[in-house]
Amino acid sequence: MSNKQEQKEFELKSINNLLGVHGNELSFLEKLEPEEMNMLRNKIILFMQDGQKEIWVPMAKVSKFMPNFLNAKVSEDILGPSIAANLSYHLHPKDAIGIAGHFSIKFFCDVLEHLVPEKIEAMINQSPFDLMRRAVNELLSRRNYFLIGSLIDYTPIDSVEKIARGIENLGELISITYNARDKARVLNLFKKFDDNKIYGVMVAGLNSNLSEEIKTIYEHADQELLDKTKKIIQGKDAKLLEKYNDMINHFDKD
Repeated sequence: MSNKQEQKEFELKSINNLLGVHGNELSFLEKLEPEEMNMLRNKIILFMQDGQKEIWVPMAKVSKFMPNFLNAKVSEDILGPSIAANLSYHLHPKDAIGIAGHFSIKFFCDVLEHLVPEKIEAMINQSPFDLMRRAVNELLSRRNYFLIGSLIDYTPIDSVEKIARGIENLGELISITYNARDKARVLNLFKKFDDNKIYGVMVAGLNSNLSEEIKTIYEHADQELLDKTKKIIQGKDAKLLEKYNDMINHFDKD
């Protein structure tokens, strides 16, 4: 996939996620250039954060006078995930995480689905790993690979490594990495995988309908990882090696 097409796909998925749109309702946006789609996405984010600031800021101030468990209960039982998400933007990251720690994991993920990962980086950095792990497992059950990939872009790399090592379904690992914008950052972790896991990733990717996804991911790999992967496959599976070489020969990095 060309860099331009990859950027367009990311922007369209981001806009769909922001608006809670599923399917091809916004396919007409594909006519836009990546820069135009990015501008539209940023306008939507700006409106979501600041469009009703006169409401969210006072509500956020009120929450400071309530204990975290009570804020969580009011959010989950009365306000709902959309309002809770908007309030989060106007809370100190530590306070937002303190409240989120009292959410059920289902509601926490409902809230995450209304948030913009790039705008909550400080919250992500302060989130306990156990909360992140449980959130990833819940989002995996929803097959929301796009949100997991987007969150990983702003998650400390040591936590990303723990998450990656804990994902047993390698097809899911491929789908998450595919949806991360900074694929090269995740691929650096692939180098730390043992031979069996790298081989398993290639089997899962090249022998299934994930072949285009693994190709797009490996277009961001450096020569060290490309050579390491080839060497691993050479010693195990001649047919898979043929598919791997064919994938590399059809890279599109323009």
